[in-house]
Amino acid sequence: MAAMSYRTIVSVINEHTASTVTARYAIALAAACKAGLVLYAAGDDGSDEASLQRTARHQDHLYAVASELGIPVARITGIGNVSKLLPEWLQAEKADLVLYPMIPDKRYGTVLQRQTIRHILRTIRTDLAIMRVITMAKPHPGHILVPLGKVIDDNGRRLMFIAELAKSFQSQVTLFHLSAERDSKGMPDDIIQFGKQLREEHVTVLERRGRGDLGRAITVEAITRHNDLVVLGATGRGALRRLLFGNPAGDIMHKPPCNTILFQAAR
Repeated sequence: MAAMSYRTIVSVINEHTASTVTARYAIALAAACKAGLVLYAAGDDGSDEASLQRTARHQDHLYAVASELGIPVARITGIGNVSKLLPEWLQAEKADLVLYPMIPDKRYGTVLQRQTIRHILRTIRTDLAIMRVITMAKPHPGHILVPLGKVIDDNGRRLMFIAELAKSFQSQVTLFHLSAERDSKGMPDDIIQFGKQLREEHVTVLERRGRGDLGRAITVEAITRHNDLVVLGATGRGALRRLLFGNPAGDIMHKPPCNTILFQAAR
């Protein structure tokens, strides 16, 4: 895993200030990975001039921040349906990771936004981190909560993302396993191995277990243990459909206890 790293990271920027928090994560990752950064300003066909100007101001500011850190950075502007334009552009440019900010307003959960997120999840082939920002007061996470199932299908890609993220912010990572088996003993082998590999990357790791309702348990764990960020995993089309239209992870994305990322490994 140590030999793997991101080469080109893309952060989608829009008119919402929350998208600048997502971009700050991209900047930190690019600096840690010595990767190139692309700031992709997304505007809808029907966007008014004021919205486009706000997006441009965010892009200009973030470009200046990245440049001052010595990060190779480029600016791209896409006007149109971002859920269609972005996957095509990413495929042509062969990017490694894209960070996509969710719209942080009451429209979350509407049919239109669900369709946009669902299309992005299905069509983007790079590593994808969809971020829901609920607070901008502490943009740099000190404690990252990573809920994991008994089997980790996308072990290598998710491991790389979490390791690079933790090292970027010098964060502590808690691997959290919710067991449905009352008498189960110990951590599953996949999680033990996952923690071992993170430690080999010099990441501080805690391992915790819980029982009960998944969504509630993750929320309680995040709040009581003062986590700043939750990183959820998405795998499989069936899981994505459940995620967007009714499952515990979808509930967490809808009402997150803190800033939350839904990570989908490259396919």
